[in-house]
Amino acid sequence: MRSSFARTLHEVKNRDGSLANALNNSKNMAINAAPLLLGTSLPDLSNLSIRKPTKKKHSFSYENSLLPSAFYRRSVTADCDGDRYIPNRRAMDMDRAQFYLTQAAAVSDPSSLPKPNDRILEFSHKRPSVPGQEVIAHEISKPKQSVRYIPTRPENVLDAPDLLNDYYLNLIDWSKQYNIAVALDRDVYLWDARSGGVRLLMSAGLSEEHITSVRFSPHDGNVLAVGTSMGRLQLWDVDQAALQRTMLMDESDPARIPALAWRDHVITSASRTGEIRHHDIREVCGLQWSPDDRYLASGGNDNLVCIYSANGAFTLAGGRPDHVFNEHAAAVKAVAWCPWKPALLATGGGTRDHHLRFWNVYSGACVRAVDVETQVSGIIWNEEFRELITGHGSGSLCIWKYPNIQKVKELTEHRDRVLSIVASPDKEMVASCSADETLRIWHCFKVDKTKKRLEEQRNTHINCKAVRLSWYHTRIGARVETTPYVHVSL
Repeated sequence: MRSSFARTLHEVKNRDGSLANALNNSKNMAINAAPLLLGTSLPDLSNLSIRKPTKKKHSFSYENSLLPSAFYRRSVTADCDGDRYIPNRRAMDMDRAQFYLTQAAAVSDPSSLPKPNDRILEFSHKRPSVPGQEVIAHEISKPKQSVRYIPTRPENVLDAPDLLNDYYLNLIDWSKQYNIAVALDRDVYLWDARSGGVRLLMSAGLSEEHITSVRFSPHDGNVLAVGTSMGRLQLWDVDQAALQRTMLMDESDPARIPALAWRDHVITSASRTGEIRHHDIREVCGLQWSPDDRYLASGGNDNLVCIYSANGAFTLAGGRPDHVFNEHAAAVKAVAWCPWKPALLATGGGTRDHHLRFWNVYSGACVRAVDVETQVSGIIWNEEFRELITGHGSGSLCIWKYPNIQKVKELTEHRDRVLSIVASPDKEMVASCSADETLRIWHCFKVDKTKKRLEEQRNTHINCKAVRLSWYHTRIGARVETTPYVHVSL
Protein backbone atom coordinates (compact mmCIF):
# COMPACT_ATOMS: atom_id res chain seq x y z
CA MET A 1 0.00 0.00 0.00
CA ARG A 2 1.42 3.36 -1.01
CA SER A 3 1.86 5.96 1.70
CA SER A 4 0.15 9.35 1.55
CA PHE A 5 3.48 11.12 1.15
CA ALA A 6 4.44 9.02 -1.88
CA ARG A 7 1.03 9.58 -3.44
CA THR A 8 1.29 13.34 -2.94
CA LEU A 9 4.76 13.41 -4.45
CA HIS A 10 3.51 11.47 -7.45
CA GLU A 11 0.67 13.94 -7.95
CA VAL A 12 3.04 16.88 -7.85
CA LYS A 13 5.33 15.30 -10.45
CA ASN A 14 2.36 14.54 -12.70
CA ARG A 15 0.83 18.00 -12.01
CA ASP A 16 -2.33 16.47 -10.67
CA GLY A 17 -4.15 16.73 -7.38
CA SER A 18 -5.11 19.52 -4.95
CA LEU A 19 -1.56 20.57 -4.06
CA ALA A 20 -0.61 21.07 -7.71
CA ASN A 21 -3.73 23.14 -8.29
CA ALA A 22 -2.92 25.37 -5.31
CA LEU A 23 0.57 26.03 -6.60
CA ASN A 24 -0.76 26.98 -10.01
CA ASN A 25 -3.30 29.35 -8.50
CA SER A 26 -0.65 31.07 -6.32
CA LYS A 27 1.40 31.89 -9.40
CA ASN A 28 -1.52 33.76 -10.95
CA MET A 29 -2.26 35.80 -7.80
CA ALA A 30 -0.53 39.14 -6.85
CA ILE A 31 -1.31 40.84 -3.60
CA ASN A 32 -0.07 44.37 -2.82
CA ALA A 33 0.72 44.92 0.86
CA ALA A 34 0.60 48.69 0.79
CA PRO A 35 -3.21 48.96 0.64
CA LEU A 36 -3.46 46.38 3.39
CA LEU A 37 -1.16 48.47 5.65
CA LEU A 38 -3.23 51.58 4.90
CA GLY A 39 -6.50 49.78 5.70
CA THR A 40 -8.06 50.20 2.18
CA SER A 41 -9.37 47.66 -0.31
CA LEU A 42 -7.38 46.56 -3.31
CA PRO A 43 -8.15 48.82 -6.31
CA ASP A 44 -8.57 47.63 -9.89
CA LEU A 45 -5.84 48.48 -12.33
CA SER A 46 -8.29 49.36 -15.12
CA ASN A 47 -9.52 52.49 -13.23
CA LEU A 48 -12.92 50.95 -12.72
CA SER A 49 -15.31 52.94 -10.57
CA ILE A 50 -16.61 51.29 -7.42
CA ARG A 51 -20.29 51.76 -6.69
CA LYS A 52 -21.49 52.32 -3.15
CA PRO A 53 -25.00 52.00 -1.77
CA THR A 54 -25.24 55.80 -1.50
CA LYS A 55 -27.02 57.95 -4.05
CA LYS A 56 -23.92 59.93 -5.00
CA LYS A 57 -21.37 58.36 -7.26
CA HIS A 58 -17.69 58.66 -6.47
CA SER A 59 -14.87 57.43 -8.60
CA PHE A 60 -11.54 56.50 -7.01
CA SER A 61 -8.38 56.14 -9.01
CA TYR A 62 -4.69 55.80 -8.24
CA GLU A 63 -1.86 57.19 -10.28
CA ASN A 64 0.53 54.56 -11.53
CA SER A 65 3.54 56.66 -10.57
CA LEU A 66 2.60 56.36 -6.86
CA LEU A 67 2.45 52.54 -6.84
CA PRO A 68 5.13 49.92 -7.32
CA SER A 69 5.50 48.61 -10.87
CA ALA A 70 4.57 45.10 -9.83
CA PHE A 71 1.22 46.37 -8.56
CA TYR A 72 -0.19 47.66 -11.85
CA ARG A 73 1.52 45.25 -14.21
CA ARG A 74 0.13 42.06 -12.78
CA SER A 75 -3.45 40.98 -12.67
CA VAL A 76 -5.19 39.87 -9.50
CA THR A 77 -7.24 36.72 -9.45
CA ALA A 78 -9.76 36.68 -6.65
CA ASP A 79 -10.61 33.05 -7.02
CA CYS A 80 -8.38 30.76 -5.05
CA ASP A 81 -9.22 27.19 -4.42
CA GLY A 82 -6.00 26.42 -2.53
CA ASP A 83 -5.92 25.01 0.95
CA ARG A 84 -4.04 28.01 2.47
CA TYR A 85 -3.04 31.67 1.87
CA ILE A 86 0.62 32.41 1.10
CA PRO A 87 1.31 36.17 0.84
CA ASN A 88 3.66 37.56 -1.76
CA ARG A 89 5.76 40.50 -0.47
CA ARG A 90 7.97 41.09 -3.49
CA ALA A 91 6.21 44.42 -4.15
CA MET A 92 6.84 45.69 -0.57
CA ASP A 93 9.90 47.65 0.65
CA MET A 94 10.05 46.50 4.26
CA ASP A 95 13.25 48.39 5.09
CA ARG A 96 11.78 51.72 4.01
CA ALA A 97 8.53 51.01 5.85
CA GLN A 98 10.49 50.21 8.99
CA PHE A 99 12.42 53.50 8.63
CA TYR A 100 9.27 55.63 8.33
CA LEU A 101 7.57 53.85 11.22
CA THR A 102 10.53 54.40 13.57
CA GLN A 103 11.53 57.86 12.35
CA ALA A 104 9.38 59.71 14.93
CA ALA A 105 11.11 57.97 17.82
CA ALA A 106 14.64 58.60 16.49
CA VAL A 107 17.11 60.73 18.46
CA SER A 108 17.15 64.31 17.19
CA ASP A 109 20.88 64.81 17.83
CA PRO A 110 22.62 61.50 18.47
CA SER A 111 26.08 63.14 18.64
CA SER A 112 25.23 65.60 21.45
CA LEU A 113 27.00 65.14 24.76
CA PRO A 114 25.03 64.75 27.99
CA LYS A 115 24.66 67.77 30.23
CA PRO A 116 26.38 67.80 33.62
CA ASN A 117 23.10 67.19 35.47
CA ASP A 118 21.78 64.48 33.12
CA ARG A 119 21.36 61.03 34.56
CA ILE A 120 23.10 58.49 32.31
CA LEU A 121 22.17 54.83 32.18
CA GLU A 122 19.87 54.92 35.16
CA PHE A 123 17.41 52.10 34.48
CA SER A 124 15.58 52.07 37.80
CA HIS A 125 14.86 54.24 40.79
CA LYS A 126 17.07 54.12 43.82
CA ARG A 127 15.93 52.17 46.77
CA PRO A 128 14.39 54.18 49.60
CA SER A 129 16.86 55.18 52.28
CA VAL A 130 16.62 53.70 55.72
CA PRO A 131 16.95 56.16 58.63
CA GLY A 132 20.43 55.89 60.10
CA GLN A 133 21.67 53.65 57.30
CA GLU A 134 23.51 56.45 55.44
CA VAL A 135 25.80 57.25 58.37
CA ILE A 136 26.70 53.60 58.80
CA ALA A 137 27.44 53.21 55.09
CA HIS A 138 29.58 56.38 55.08
CA GLU A 139 31.57 55.22 58.08
CA ILE A 140 32.17 51.85 56.49
CA SER A 141 33.31 53.31 53.13
CA LYS A 142 35.44 56.13 54.64
CA PRO A 143 39.15 55.40 54.17
CA LYS A 144 41.19 55.11 57.28
CA GLN A 145 43.41 58.16 57.79
CA SER A 146 47.05 57.70 58.54
CA VAL A 147 48.20 58.98 61.91
CA ARG A 148 50.51 62.02 61.57
CA TYR A 149 53.81 61.64 63.31
CA ILE A 150 54.41 64.38 65.87
CA PRO A 151 57.82 64.34 67.53
CA THR A 152 57.70 64.47 71.29
CA ARG A 153 61.19 65.92 71.70
CA PRO A 154 62.20 69.53 70.79
CA GLU A 155 64.46 70.34 67.86
CA ASN A 156 66.70 72.64 69.89
CA VAL A 157 67.15 73.53 73.53
CA LEU A 158 68.57 76.97 74.41
CA ASP A 159 69.45 78.32 77.82
CA ALA A 160 67.46 81.41 78.90
CA PRO A 161 68.87 82.61 82.22
CA ASP A 162 67.20 85.53 84.03
CA LEU A 163 63.97 85.11 82.05
CA LEU A 164 61.33 87.01 84.03
CA ASN A 165 58.59 84.75 85.40
CA ASP A 166 55.70 87.17 84.77
CA TYR A 167 52.41 86.14 83.17
CA TYR A 168 51.69 89.61 81.74
CA LEU A 169 54.93 90.08 79.79
CA ASN A 170 55.65 89.16 76.14
CA LEU A 171 59.35 88.33 76.06
CA ILE A 172 59.78 86.44 72.77
CA ASP A 173 59.01 87.02 69.08
CA TRP A 174 59.95 85.50 65.71
CA SER A 175 60.71 87.69 62.69
CA LYS A 176 60.11 87.02 58.99
CA GLN A 177 63.90 86.77 58.63
CA TYR A 178 63.93 83.75 60.99
CA ASN A 179 65.42 85.65 63.92
CA ILE A 180 64.05 84.94 67.39
CA ALA A 181 64.28 87.81 69.87
CA VAL A 182 64.19 86.91 73.56
CA ALA A 183 64.32 89.33 76.49
CA LEU A 184 66.42 88.20 79.46
CA ASP A 185 65.97 90.73 82.24
CA ARG A 186 67.86 93.81 80.93
CA ASP A 187 69.14 92.33 77.65
CA VAL A 188 67.67 91.32 74.29
CA TYR A 189 69.33 88.45 72.43
CA LEU A 190 68.84 87.32 68.84
CA TRP A 191 69.01 83.67 67.78
CA ASP A 192 69.22 82.86 64.06
CA ALA A 193 67.00 79.81 63.47
CA ARG A 194 68.83 78.97 60.23
CA SER A 195 72.46 79.26 61.26
CA GLY A 196 72.07 78.78 65.00
CA GLY A 197 74.09 81.91 65.87
CA VAL A 198 73.35 83.98 68.98
CA ARG A 199 74.19 87.65 69.51
CA LEU A 200 73.33 90.47 71.90
CA LEU A 201 71.20 93.24 70.39
CA MET A 202 70.74 95.76 73.22
CA SER A 203 70.68 96.33 76.97
CA ALA A 204 68.43 98.56 79.04
CA GLY A 205 70.00 101.98 79.58
CA LEU A 206 68.45 103.00 82.88
CA SER A 207 69.17 101.56 86.28
CA GLU A 208 66.63 99.04 87.57
CA GLU A 209 65.07 98.94 84.10
CA HIS A 210 64.27 95.62 82.42
CA ILE A 211 62.69 94.52 79.14
CA THR A 212 58.95 93.77 79.28
CA SER A 213 57.96 93.19 75.62
CA VAL A 214 59.45 92.65 72.16
CA ARG A 215 57.76 92.60 68.75
CA PHE A 216 59.14 92.49 65.18
CA SER A 217 57.55 94.51 62.38
CA PRO A 218 55.63 92.07 60.14
CA HIS A 219 56.49 94.09 57.02
CA ASP A 220 60.14 94.79 57.78
CA GLY A 221 61.79 92.05 59.81
CA ASN A 222 64.77 94.32 60.39
CA VAL A 223 62.84 96.57 62.82
CA LEU A 224 62.29 95.41 66.40
CA ALA A 225 60.13 97.28 68.93
CA VAL A 226 61.22 96.94 72.56
CA GLY A 227 59.14 97.98 75.57
CA THR A 228 60.69 98.56 78.99
CA SER A 229 59.56 98.72 82.58
CA MET A 230 60.17 102.50 82.65
CA GLY A 231 57.58 103.23 79.96
CA ARG A 232 60.08 103.64 77.12
CA LEU A 233 59.37 102.31 73.63
CA GLN A 234 62.45 101.85 71.46
CA LEU A 235 62.87 100.92 67.79
CA TRP A 236 66.02 98.99 66.89
CA ASP A 237 67.68 98.19 63.57
CA VAL A 238 68.46 94.48 63.83
CA ASP A 239 71.11 94.31 61.08
CA GLN A 240 73.02 97.37 62.26
CA ALA A 241 72.28 96.83 65.98
CA ALA A 242 71.46 100.56 66.14
CA LEU A 243 68.80 102.45 68.08
CA GLN A 244 66.51 104.35 65.71
CA ARG A 245 64.06 106.05 68.05
CA THR A 246 62.94 106.26 71.67
CA MET A 247 59.37 107.23 72.61
CA LEU A 248 58.27 107.99 76.17
CA MET A 249 54.80 107.08 77.38
CA ASP A 250 54.46 109.34 80.43
CA GLU A 251 57.44 111.05 82.03
CA SER A 252 55.56 112.02 85.19
CA ASP A 253 54.34 108.50 85.99
CA PRO A 254 56.22 105.91 83.91
CA ALA A 255 54.56 102.50 83.66
CA ARG A 256 55.78 99.32 82.03
CA ILE A 257 54.80 98.30 78.48
CA PRO A 258 53.76 94.63 78.60
CA ALA A 259 52.39 94.26 75.03
CA LEU A 260 53.09 95.61 71.54
CA ALA A 261 51.35 95.27 68.15
CA TRP A 262 52.12 96.49 64.62
CA ARG A 263 49.80 97.81 61.91
CA ASP A 264 51.75 98.87 58.81
CA HIS A 265 53.75 101.91 59.98
CA VAL A 266 51.93 102.25 63.33
CA ILE A 267 53.18 100.57 66.51
CA THR A 268 50.55 100.21 69.24
CA SER A 269 51.68 99.92 72.86
CA ALA A 270 49.78 98.90 75.97
CA SER A 271 50.55 100.34 79.39
CA ARG A 272 50.15 98.95 82.88
CA THR A 273 47.85 101.89 83.62
CA GLY A 274 45.37 100.64 80.99
CA GLU A 275 46.28 103.14 78.28
CA ILE A 276 46.72 102.12 74.63
CA ARG A 277 48.76 104.44 72.43
CA HIS A 278 49.43 104.49 68.69
CA HIS A 279 52.79 105.71 67.41
CA ASP A 280 53.34 106.58 63.75
CA ILE A 281 56.96 105.73 63.03
CA ARG A 282 57.05 107.50 59.68
CA GLU A 283 59.62 110.29 59.67
CA VAL A 284 59.12 113.96 58.79
CA CYS A 285 62.19 114.73 56.66
CA GLY A 286 61.32 118.18 55.23
CA LEU A 287 60.05 121.30 57.02
CA GLN A 288 59.79 124.94 55.92
CA TRP A 289 57.88 128.11 56.88
CA SER A 290 56.52 130.38 54.16
CA PRO A 291 58.20 133.81 53.65
CA ASP A 292 55.21 135.61 55.19
CA ASP A 293 55.12 133.14 58.14
CA ARG A 294 51.52 132.21 57.42
CA TYR A 295 52.01 128.55 56.42
CA LEU A 296 54.16 125.63 57.46
CA ALA A 297 55.00 122.93 54.89
CA SER A 298 56.15 119.45 55.88
CA GLY A 299 57.26 116.45 53.84
CA GLY A 300 57.72 112.92 55.11
CA ASN A 301 58.54 109.37 54.12
CA ASP A 302 54.81 108.66 53.92
CA ASN A 303 54.99 110.40 50.49
CA LEU A 304 52.75 113.25 51.69
CA VAL A 305 53.15 117.02 51.75
CA CYS A 306 51.10 118.75 54.47
CA ILE A 307 50.32 122.46 54.67
CA TYR A 308 49.44 123.91 58.10
CA SER A 309 48.23 127.41 58.84
CA ALA A 310 50.10 129.31 61.55
CA ASN A 311 47.04 129.52 63.79
CA GLY A 312 46.44 125.77 63.76
CA ALA A 313 50.11 124.82 64.00
CA PHE A 314 50.55 126.54 67.37
CA THR A 315 47.57 124.95 69.09
CA LEU A 316 48.38 122.74 72.06
CA ALA A 317 46.71 119.63 70.66
CA GLY A 318 48.09 120.19 67.15
CA GLY A 319 45.94 121.27 64.24
CA ARG A 320 44.80 119.45 61.15
CA PRO A 321 46.55 120.36 57.88
CA ASP A 322 44.80 122.76 55.52
CA HIS A 323 46.02 120.77 52.51
CA VAL A 324 47.49 117.31 52.03
CA PHE A 325 49.23 116.65 48.71
CA ASN A 326 49.63 112.97 47.85
CA GLU A 327 50.88 113.09 44.24
CA HIS A 328 54.43 112.11 45.16
CA ALA A 329 55.32 108.41 44.93
CA ALA A 330 58.28 108.50 47.34
CA ALA A 331 59.49 110.32 50.44
CA VAL A 332 59.46 114.12 50.21
CA LYS A 333 62.57 115.73 51.68
CA ALA A 334 63.04 118.78 49.43
CA VAL A 335 60.59 121.55 50.44
CA ALA A 336 61.13 125.25 49.53
CA TRP A 337 58.92 128.37 49.30
CA CYS A 338 59.23 130.92 46.51
CA PRO A 339 60.55 134.19 48.05
CA TRP A 340 58.69 136.53 45.66
CA LYS A 341 55.47 134.45 45.62
CA PRO A 342 54.60 133.44 49.19
CA ALA A 343 51.81 131.10 48.06
CA LEU A 344 54.09 129.07 45.73
CA LEU A 345 55.71 125.92 47.13
CA ALA A 346 58.23 123.63 45.40
CA THR A 347 58.69 120.00 46.49
CA GLY A 348 60.88 117.14 45.27
CA GLY A 349 60.31 113.39 45.58
CA GLY A 350 62.64 110.48 46.20
CA THR A 351 64.01 107.80 43.90
CA ARG A 352 60.69 106.18 43.02
CA ASP A 353 59.06 109.57 42.33
CA HIS A 354 61.87 111.67 40.73
CA HIS A 355 59.49 114.62 40.17
CA LEU A 356 59.72 118.32 40.90
CA ARG A 357 56.27 119.73 41.71
CA PHE A 358 54.95 123.26 42.27
CA TRP A 359 51.87 123.95 44.42
CA ASN A 360 49.53 126.87 45.03
CA VAL A 361 48.78 126.64 48.74
CA TYR A 362 45.81 128.99 48.46
CA SER A 363 43.90 126.73 46.08
CA GLY A 364 45.69 123.46 46.84
CA ALA A 365 46.38 122.80 43.15
CA CYS A 366 49.53 121.46 41.52
CA VAL A 367 50.45 124.13 38.97
CA ARG A 368 53.46 122.34 37.46
CA ALA A 369 55.20 118.94 37.55
CA VAL A 370 58.57 118.13 35.96
CA ASP A 371 60.20 114.69 35.71
CA VAL A 372 63.89 115.15 36.59
CA GLU A 373 64.62 111.39 36.27
CA THR A 374 66.47 111.19 39.60
CA GLN A 375 66.04 111.70 43.33
CA VAL A 376 65.52 115.29 44.53
CA SER A 377 67.36 115.94 47.80
CA GLY A 378 67.17 119.74 48.05
CA ILE A 379 65.67 122.91 46.50
CA ILE A 380 66.84 126.53 46.81
CA TRP A 381 65.15 129.54 45.18
CA ASN A 382 67.11 132.58 43.95
CA GLU A 383 65.14 135.80 43.71
CA GLU A 384 67.85 137.80 41.92
CA PHE A 385 67.82 135.63 38.79
CA ARG A 386 64.33 134.16 39.26
CA GLU A 387 65.82 130.67 39.24
CA LEU A 388 66.08 127.64 41.51
CA ILE A 389 68.79 125.05 42.08
CA THR A 390 68.16 121.40 42.97
CA GLY A 391 70.37 118.62 44.34
CA HIS A 392 69.92 115.09 42.99
CA GLY A 393 70.69 111.48 43.73
CA SER A 394 72.75 111.24 40.55
CA GLY A 395 75.41 113.48 42.14
CA SER A 396 74.56 116.58 40.12
CA LEU A 397 73.13 120.03 40.87
CA CYS A 398 70.76 121.57 38.31
CA ILE A 399 69.80 125.22 37.85
CA TRP A 400 66.31 125.84 36.44
CA LYS A 401 64.71 128.98 35.03
CA TYR A 402 61.29 129.87 36.44
CA PRO A 403 58.48 129.75 35.35
CA ASN A 404 59.19 127.69 32.21
CA ILE A 405 61.44 125.27 34.22
CA GLN A 406 64.16 125.10 31.58
CA LYS A 407 67.55 123.75 32.63
CA VAL A 408 70.16 126.53 32.64
CA LYS A 409 73.18 124.60 33.91
CA GLU A 410 74.11 121.21 35.37
CA LEU A 411 76.96 120.86 37.88
CA THR A 412 78.44 117.35 37.93
CA GLU A 413 81.54 117.45 40.17
CA HIS A 414 80.22 115.15 42.91
CA ARG A 415 81.03 111.44 42.56
CA ASP A 416 78.06 110.23 44.59
CA ARG A 417 74.55 111.42 45.38
CA VAL A 418 73.98 114.88 46.82
CA LEU A 419 72.57 114.63 50.34
CA SER A 420 71.78 118.27 51.10
CA ILE A 421 72.26 121.83 49.81
CA VAL A 422 72.15 125.24 51.54
CA ALA A 423 72.46 128.88 50.38
CA SER A 424 74.76 131.60 51.71
CA PRO A 425 73.27 134.65 53.49
CA ASP A 426 73.76 136.85 50.41
CA LYS A 427 72.12 134.09 48.25
CA GLU A 428 75.03 134.12 45.78
CA MET A 429 76.70 130.83 46.78
CA VAL A 430 75.45 127.32 47.46
CA ALA A 431 77.09 124.63 49.59
CA SER A 432 76.44 120.94 48.87
CA CYS A 433 77.44 117.79 50.75
CA SER A 434 77.59 114.39 49.07
CA ALA A 435 77.96 110.72 49.88
CA ASP A 436 81.44 110.94 48.34
CA GLU A 437 82.41 112.57 51.68
CA THR A 438 83.05 116.00 50.18
CA LEU A 439 81.61 119.45 50.78
CA ARG A 440 81.63 121.73 47.73
CA ILE A 441 80.95 125.48 47.49
CA TRP A 442 79.40 126.82 44.28
CA HIS A 443 79.35 130.50 43.25
CA CYS A 444 76.46 129.97 40.87
CA PHE A 445 74.43 133.16 41.49
CA LYS A 446 77.15 135.79 41.27
CA VAL A 447 75.79 139.30 40.95
CA ASP A 448 77.55 142.16 39.09
CA LYS A 449 77.86 144.79 41.81
CA THR A 450 78.21 147.75 39.43
CA LYS A 451 75.27 146.71 37.33
CA LYS A 452 73.20 146.04 40.38
CA ARG A 453 74.13 149.46 41.88
CA LEU A 454 73.06 151.22 38.67
CA GLU A 455 69.80 149.30 38.64
CA GLU A 456 69.19 150.20 42.27
CA GLN A 457 69.88 153.88 41.58
CA ARG A 458 67.57 153.85 38.58
CA ASN A 459 64.87 152.13 40.59
CA THR A 460 65.35 154.61 43.42
CA HIS A 461 65.07 157.56 41.01
CA ILE A 462 61.91 156.10 39.51
CA ASN A 463 60.45 155.54 42.95
CA CYS A 464 61.27 159.11 44.01
CA LYS A 465 59.57 160.53 40.93
CA ALA A 466 56.55 158.37 41.61
CA VAL A 467 56.42 159.60 45.20
CA ARG A 468 56.70 163.27 44.15
CA LEU A 469 54.06 162.80 41.48
CA SER A 470 51.76 161.17 43.96
CA TRP A 471 52.34 164.00 46.46
CA TYR A 472 51.64 166.61 43.76
CA HIS A 473 48.34 164.98 42.78
CA THR A 474 47.39 164.82 46.41
CA ARG A 475 48.03 168.54 46.89
CA ILE A 476 46.14 169.46 43.70
CA GLY A 477 43.22 167.35 44.80
CA ALA A 478 43.17 169.09 48.13
CA ARG A 479 43.07 172.52 46.48
CA VAL A 480 40.27 171.53 44.16
CA GLU A 481 38.26 170.25 47.05
CA THR A 482 38.85 173.23 49.39
CA THR A 483 38.35 176.08 46.92
CA PRO A 484 34.62 175.52 46.26
CA TYR A 485 34.06 175.03 49.95
CA VAL A 486 35.67 178.45 50.78
CA HIS A 487 33.77 180.14 47.96
CA VAL A 488 30.46 178.81 49.20
CA SER A 489 31.22 179.84 52.74
CA LEU A 490 31.66 183.44 51.72
